[in-house]
Amino acid sequence: MALAYGLLGLGLLGLITSTPFVLAALAPANTDWGKLSDISQAYGAVSVVLSAIALAGVALSLLYQVRQSRTSNEQAIRDSHLQLATLALSNRDLLQAWSPPVAPVTLKRHQQHLITSLALGELLQRFRIGHLSVEKLAVKLDGHFCGEIAREQWEREGPGWRRTMEAGDRRDRVFVRLVDERYQAAAAEGPALAVVEFQNRPS
Repeated sequence: MALAYGLLGLGLLGLITSTPFVLAALAPANTDWGKLSDISQAYGAVSVVLSAIALAGVALSLLYQVRQSRTSNEQAIRDSHLQLATLALSNRDLLQAWSPPVAPVTLKRHQQHLITSLALGELLQRFRIGHLSVEKLAVKLDGHFCGEIAREQWEREGPGWRRTMEAGDRRDRVFVRLVDERYQAAAAEGPALAVVEFQNRPS
């Protein structure tokens, strides 16, 4: 789509630029250039509009390409981070090489906090690229903070997220403020839901 807009814009520019030369080459020797001059003035007004449309098409194409490139780069970084996290979670010795927890915690809890942090990172990525509106993100966060592990993770790691996100762009700042808001709302509603350990039922 972006390539099509770009080609269309360049085609219109080429047509506008070449039209006077084509007309001069095709005109008979006894052509009334005064009359043609009047026509060309009217044509000039139209050409300005067409030129503006063509330039707008090229600009939209470039903006689309920049956005797509940024999204691809962010996704590549996200995939790389996920691969490292998966590697760390698969081996407790490798997990010790990960950034240490902000306070003493059991290995199991550290792994759980890492998972909830990755879940927040996934929501952040979707919010950045516009797949989640503020309203939809709020709904997702309300579900996220129903659990005690998610609340505990934000209590411990929230300050680090705030420092990082406040140094980012507008959407990052909106994200972290909304996370804080929905966490506070969840805490005000009462205790988190406990994880229920299901036993094997008899057949």
